[in-house]
Amino acid sequence: MHKKLSFSKLLVIGFLAVGLLAVALPAAAQDGGSKAFSRLSLKLYGGYNHMIAGDVNAGSDYYFELIEAYTAGGEGTYTGSYKPLHGGYSFGADLILKITESFGIGVGAGYMRSSAASLATYADEGLSVDITADTVLSAVPIRLGLFLDVPMGGKLNLMASAGAAYYMGLKLDATQGLEFMDGSWETMNAAGTERSGADIGFHGSLGFEYMFSPRLGFFVEAVGRYAKFKNFETVTGTTEYSDDTPDTIEGILYLYTQTIGTTEVTGFGISETPISEPGVREPKFDLSGFSLQAGFRIRF
Repeated sequence: MHKKLSFSKLLVIGFLAVGLLAVALPAAAQDGGSKAFSRLSLKLYGGYNHMIAGDVNAGSDYYFELIEAYTAGGEGTYTGSYKPLHGGYSFGADLILKITESFGIGVGAGYMRSSAASLATYADEGLSVDITADTVLSAVPIRLGLFLDVPMGGKLNLMASAGAAYYMGLKLDATQGLEFMDGSWETMNAAGTERSGADIGFHGSLGFEYMFSPRLGFFVEAVGRYAKFKNFETVTGTTEYSDDTPDTIEGILYLYTQTIGTTEVTGFGISETPISEPGVREPKFDLSGFSLQAGFRIRF
């Protein structure tokens, strides 16, 4: 996981470096005040990404909901809370071919990742347990889009785009842990990568570009996204113990809902065979949300 994170940071730095180097390109200097029509351009961007991830959070906060149910019934106290998975980062590139001065079509690829880590401590009559949750959701969108540029006078352009994306490599890594006061512990992990069918989403953006030269611009934009997908084909569940050998299961990921007192508690579970009964359903993976990003646009 750390290697992937470091690699993605290097790519972002590389994108920014390319944009800065482009300031010194001889072609840019030669253009001067020219209004020549550049048909091909490259957008390099990175920024903040926000996902809804509703069912992912519903399954990952099981033990946190459980201690809330216990304390609501007068059993024990707790500190800390579940931190929902929403925020993260995204980066990528789009290659755009202009059909007219204002209108173009483009293809692109990117990477998006959101993660969250949570901690709470529950205590009741000499019992104390630390509860943790670490969740990561990521994907690689391959995009096809329509791009619009509207000059606003001077060096400023209005930018807009709309299109569809195929989300490759959708991955879930969800870990929940319990650590007791006597030093014993238990961790449960659900990992999913196996998909079937095409995960297609849609997006649109609006932003502004400042032109340093006819060849190079800096832009900021907001991107809205709809990308809600079905369950994984199979997931792998691994449970590790401080005093026993690990258990592993492969099967279908489900959300199980039960009522404790007056509180509904929902958590992940894995079954080797399909289940159809009240209170049990397959989760959806909702990457819908928005991105706030900035980058460089290089015209050729």
